[in-house]
Amino acid sequence: MEDMTVTVAMTTDDFLEFVAWRKERDYYKSRLDKELNKREILAKKTCWAIDADPKKPGKVKIIDQEHAAELLEMAKDYLA
Repeated sequence: MEDMTVTVAMTTDDFLEFVAWRKERDYYKSRLDKELNKREILAKKTCWAIDADPKKPGKVKIIDQEHAAELLEMAKDYLA
């Protein structure tokens, strides 16, 4: 993609409103990225902590106590 220069005529108030909108957009994008990272970590911990129980179809079992404990703590913090 080529760089392009765009010139826009706007009032001072319009410019200030645009700058405020841009800051707010960046702020919420940052918060969304953090939230998505938390969810990804929770999903990974879940995969590391539990697995399907081959002896009991439709059931799962804890395969890693340490990850399960961390997952529980993270879930409690997430819901708090």
